[in-house]
Amino acid sequence: MLKSVLVVSAVLLLSGSSAVAQGAKACVEDVKKNCAGVEPGQGRIAECVKKHVGEVSAPCQQLLASAAAAAKTCTDDVKQHCADAKRRTAKIACLKSALSNLSDGCKSAISQVAAARK
Repeated sequence: MLKSVLVVSAVLLLSGSSAVAQGAKACVEDVKKNCAGVEPGQGRIAECVKKHVGEVSAPCQQLLASAAAAAKTCTDDVKQHCADAKRRTAKIACLKSALSNLSDGCKSAISQVAAARK
C-alpha cells in the first residue's frame, strides 16, 4: 500500500494537471474522513488507508488498485534508479528526475494511473 501511495504521489507531481488533481479528490476526502486523527509520517496514513480500504469510495478504490498495479510494475525501476532514496519525498523527486529513464512498462503504468484520475 505504501508503494501505491508513492506512485499516486509521483503521478500527481509528474502530471501537474489540475484534472489529475481533481481525480484524486475522492481519495483525499476519504483519507480525511477515515484517517483524520492519524499523524502523518512513517507510513501511518498508508496503513490507515489499508485498514479502511473497504470504507473508501469506489473512485478511490479504483485509483488505489491502479496505483498498486503501477507500483508492482515499477518496483524494479524504483530499485534501479532510486535505491538510495529513503524518504517518500526523496523517492518522488527521484522518480520525477528519472522519468525519461524508466522502463516502458513503468511509464505506461504511471500513465494509466494518471488517466484513471481524470
